[in-house]
Amino acid sequence: MPMTLLVGTRKGAFIYRSDNARKEWHVSEPKLSGWNVLHMEADLRKSPPRLYAAAHHAVWGPSVAKSDDGGESWEIRSEGLGFPEDMQLAIHSVWHVRPGHPSQPGVVYAGTAPAGLFRSDDWGDTWQSVESIDRHSSRQFWQPIAGGPTEGGPPAQSIEIDPRDPDHMYVAIAGSYVTMDGTDSWHYISHNAVSTSDQAKIFISQQASNTPPGIDPAAAHDMHRLRIDPKNPDRLWTQAHVGVFRSDDGGRSFVDVTEGLPSFHGFPIAITRREPDAVYVVPLETGSDNFRACPGQFAVYRTRDQGEKWERLTNGLPGPKDYQSAYRESMDTDGLDPEGVYVGTSNGQVYASSDGGDNWQRLPGTLPPVLSVTCTEF
Repeated sequence: MPMTLLVGTRKGAFIYRSDNARKEWHVSEPKLSGWNVLHMEADLRKSPPRLYAAAHHAVWGPSVAKSDDGGESWEIRSEGLGFPEDMQLAIHSVWHVRPGHPSQPGVVYAGTAPAGLFRSDDWGDTWQSVESIDRHSSRQFWQPIAGGPTEGGPPAQSIEIDPRDPDHMYVAIAGSYVTMDGTDSWHYISHNAVSTSDQAKIFISQQASNTPPGIDPAAAHDMHRLRIDPKNPDRLWTQAHVGVFRSDDGGRSFVDVTEGLPSFHGFPIAITRREPDAVYVVPLETGSDNFRACPGQFAVYRTRDQGEKWERLTNGLPGPKDYQSAYRESMDTDGLDPEGVYVGTSNGQVYASSDGGDNWQRLPGTLPPVLSVTCTEF
């Protein structure tokens, strides 16, 4: 079956399309040229499918850009996408966009930096603030991330919706929050993600003095990517700043499954959409020098037993003497049989595996730094 990859980069968007065997790939010309595209999604509830791009332009500012013709043309107006005036915050960029539950056609969510969650009820044409999280009592403790806006805290990203219940959602900000009542109220869950690795404990202890009283220093820092397992929606996976964690009870408790990885630090995490179950991460080298790249060999790590063991996958990936990173939205799976896995790199390369990660091929083109990779069919 053909597959489509929506790829966001620092200088625009690109669309890859495959043949039925997922062996031959073609890449489009740049879309949204000059825009910083942090994430893309296809809304298959609409006919024809609507593409969304979480985008930012140095001149035109932030946008949830929309296309109804497969990315050939884009509407960048995002009416109402802004914080209430009394919050005295301006959106710097849109980080994440998520089509709503299938039972709620037209509903779309967007996460921004500084941290804001916005909802649209008309397929992304107009927006309003989800004030229950935007004015959350813990907002004062949200710490900005390096390179981001200096006011208003880190971005809101990793918006995940329970496929069984549109009122059950998660959002990752500085840690993660859950709502069970359709965004009326939100509860902090990432304080249950307790790190066990010695490296992570050292990092946490160094940060504790900068963490306000009553806030868990381990949970106050960025959950880089949170995902719900579509095969088992009670299970959550996260690649956090201080390790990889799994929850089997909807975030009420987490298990640290970092052991077996070369580092506690990384950004993307991807989960198979069908059996056999597998989870993928890209660990990055850490240390006082803040290097944060793969140490000479770009490698994807896979677990098939819920994090008990990790396998290093490199066949067809760049190295040795290759120093790249993978950003938080840059990896996805396709749900086909066998399951395909895709990853984009900070050096503008995109790699595909049609056999669950055992073997990889580089897709055509050298793009600007890849920020996001999303698999879809249309």
